[in-house]
Amino acid sequence: MGSVIADQSMSLDGYCTAVGARGATSLGAWGERLLHAWMFRDDATGRNAAVRDELFATAGAAIMGRRMFDVGVEPWGEEPPFHMPVFVITHHAREPLARRGGTTYHFVTGGIDDVLARARAVAGDRDVVILGGADTIRQFLVGGLLDELRIHLVPVVLGGGTRLFDRTGPEPIDLLPTRVVGAPGATHLTFRVLANH
Repeated sequence: MGSVIADQSMSLDGYCTAVGARGATSLGAWGERLLHAWMFRDDATGRNAAVRDELFATAGAAIMGRRMFDVGVEPWGEEPPFHMPVFVITHHAREPLARRGGTTYHFVTGGIDDVLARARAVAGDRDVVILGGADTIRQFLVGGLLDELRIHLVPVVLGGGTRLFDRTGPEPIDLLPTRVVGAPGATHLTFRVLANH
């Protein structure tokens, strides 16, 4: 069985969306350009591309929240970048949505335990990646269901928006830093999740 990995870009002041995140501006004013620019940056070192591609090379299934799906499905288009089954946590059941390139969206109404069981069954020995949004990642982190947390720390201060680590509860969550990759536009941090107290 592979690992359960959450992957998220975040500003220096802890935001994974900017102010005004909703609808077509899912990451808020400037959020998309600033928080995800590292993924597409011309990087002579190749480190950004290696970090970006590594996640998808080891994953056999992905999980995301319904809001992330709603704002992303149109821009991702007929051939989304995932190339694997994607399980969407939702309150509204619907038939799977197949796209070109191996991506099929499956809509799961049973909560995080159910969606993880379904994603693991499909992924087999490969990893399951939690792509967001922030609330979805927090639920898996607080629920003790994450093995690894990857943060792409972007050198910008947004001053507001959605914080990744809001409402994690009164008890600390122990993380062990296992890797730091410095690259133009982002510092890529990997933590092993040790325990929720």
